[in-house]
Amino acid sequence: MSYLPLKFESSNIFPKETIAIRPDVHIMISSGIFSNNTKRESGTTAPVFELSYTRKNFIYGEVDRVPVELRPGYSSLGFLGETCAHSEYNSGEEVQLYSIWVSPYTFDGFCEAVCGKSNIGFRSFQKDTYSCCGFKSDAREESIINKLDMCFIKEANQINRLLLESYILELLSINIEKLICNDNSKEYVSRLSRADMDSLTYAREILLNRLESPPSLLELSRIIHMNDCKLKRSFKQYFGKTVYEFIREQRLEKAFSLLEQGKHNVSESAFAVGYTNVSHFSEAFQKKFGILPRVLIR
Repeated sequence: MSYLPLKFESSNIFPKETIAIRPDVHIMISSGIFSNNTKRESGTTAPVFELSYTRKNFIYGEVDRVPVELRPGYSSLGFLGETCAHSEYNSGEEVQLYSIWVSPYTFDGFCEAVCGKSNIGFRSFQKDTYSCCGFKSDAREESIINKLDMCFIKEANQINRLLLESYILELLSINIEKLICNDNSKEYVSRLSRADMDSLTYAREILLNRLESPPSLLELSRIIHMNDCKLKRSFKQYFGKTVYEFIREQRLEKAFSLLEQGKHNVSESAFAVGYTNVSHFSEAFQKKFGILPRVLIR
């Protein structure tokens, strides 16, 4: 018997298609452009695990009055009891969302299969009627999701179901490994309030606008009115990296873009993003992208 304890009003976008991978593992594909401002209500009638990815734009909503934000480039893991969800979409907004649903029993089996731990499972992470966390997708994960994109270009009866199942199981394996095997189960993230999310988004904007001379952690905490210890903890929880790691990554990404445009040499690009030592910049650049920065301007 198929296990999919969801209640929702179907539309031409949500979901566009539902595919049973196994009796208790399903994927829902939601995609399209809203022609009107839309409010959507949905819910679950029994406990279920959800792994989701948004491919187009941020998606905001609430589950059991808990603010939820889905971000491109990140996975979202939800542990749901019997609960209700609400989301709103603006006219012209485009959605492309993959939602993978797994029964708690099967999720427990996946946890043991991935990490050999039979004492950790769905109940270890479900708090109240809704708990969630997320991880930044790495290159391997993005590659699999790109393959999903290609899969769903085809008509439903032309999809290689065995190949699709392998992609879904690999995505589940990657995220369960991050959740459990990397000791995240011991540090399961607490929920952030909407005010916290807004403050962290503001902090991110400040850092992006001041990459060449970013504020100190203490200065940043004062600007967004958040305790510096909480800022350190919450920033990593929300964005998947520390403030320092975020600055370093964004500096290198911007430098790559400057070099690729061909209007700046290596030194100019390094200084433009805040590096004062070109050798250190070149070393960091090569470590991240696998090539020396001078290669881009040849």
